[in-house]
Amino acid sequence: MRRVVTATGVSGVVVAALLVSAAAAAAAPADGSCWGQASALFAQEGHMGEHASDFETPRAGLRNLARSLYETSVLEDDSMQALGAFVADAEGYAIEACE
Repeated sequence: MRRVVTATGVSGVVVAALLVSAAAAAAAPADGSCWGQASALFAQEGHMGEHASDFETPRAGLRNLARSLYETSVLEDDSMQALGAFVADAEGYAIEACE
């Protein structure tokens, strides 16, 4: 049996997919905003160290730190948003993008 797909059926599927994508994007955390604002503040305060790649022996890096803290239930997820909020809170900073 052969199925015929009409333009109306295809456009309905496309509209549904776009609505789901838009809802997912709206629900996603703004990783760059929190971490960006937090790291700028850390740098101004002199709390930023060297980049992980600047060391002779490899370092884990911040993204891997976020994953490790998530795996040990310190962070609610493994995003840079969560890491930024965690460090800002630990330092006593109120950063709007991290709340």
